[in-house]
Amino acid sequence: MIRFGMHSSLWTSAWTREGAERSVRECARHGLQVVEIALLDPDIVDVQHSLSLFERHGVKPTASLCLPQAAEATRHPEAARMFLTHALHVAHALGCNTLCGVTYSTLGYRSGAAPTETEYEAIARALKPVARRAADYGMTLGLEACNRYETHLVNTAAQARALAERIDEPAVMIHLDTYHANIEEKSFADALADGGGLVRYVHLSESDRGVPGSGNVHWHSVMTALKGVHFSGDLVMESFVTSMPELAAALSVWRPVASGADEVLEVGVPYLKSLAQASGLLAA
Repeated sequence: MIRFGMHSSLWTSAWTREGAERSVRECARHGLQVVEIALLDPDIVDVQHSLSLFERHGVKPTASLCLPQAAEATRHPEAARMFLTHALHVAHALGCNTLCGVTYSTLGYRSGAAPTETEYEAIARALKPVARRAADYGMTLGLEACNRYETHLVNTAAQARALAERIDEPAVMIHLDTYHANIEEKSFADALADGGGLVRYVHLSESDRGVPGSGNVHWHSVMTALKGVHFSGDLVMESFVTSMPELAAALSVWRPVASGADEVLEVGVPYLKSLAQASGLLAA
């Protein structure tokens, strides 16, 4: 069953009590079923407080992250395993069905060369036990393909699939993002085909990370492609109106991409929902 959601960065730079309250309340107010928690610092999360918010507002959580520099998987695989295991535990306690994002590296880290077998082997070594733990929790562990300016490791669905096959655990899935695909893929349909049925989570993000419908992402083609593969996962909008300074630096978000959260919610959300309904992907 497809669920529509929003990344918490629209409202808050960190999942504090205040940030959680605003994010969950606003998701519910705008008819969004899912809030994606940026789990960059699992230790600051008040799990019981968040659980009460989800119950009160009828919103479900998912979680995503990128690895801190000290736990970047190609250089520090054991530290990556420990960080991800802890984050997965917190995500499970929150009731998340997945932990996705750049689970294999630090956003913005690039070696300056093409990825190597040694790097991929280190990632697989770090993520394999985490994927097994995810399976124990009844969760998935996602690999997000990001553009070449944010990582040299996984830029396409084909590369994400190859890494998933290397990890070789059933809980591993592919997480695609229309912003990154708009740069790296020939088409979103091709990306879904290259994912080989492993694409189970999608970020809906405009070409400038702003308001969906205001840029050059081919949204009709995206929805048609998702319908064509019988996609049934979560569709989560991502617009970086608010973000942590270190994340803003990694993403190179130096100027406002929207007038504010209201523009994304009042213009972008209805636009995407209407397209999803018109394509038959979402019931009217």
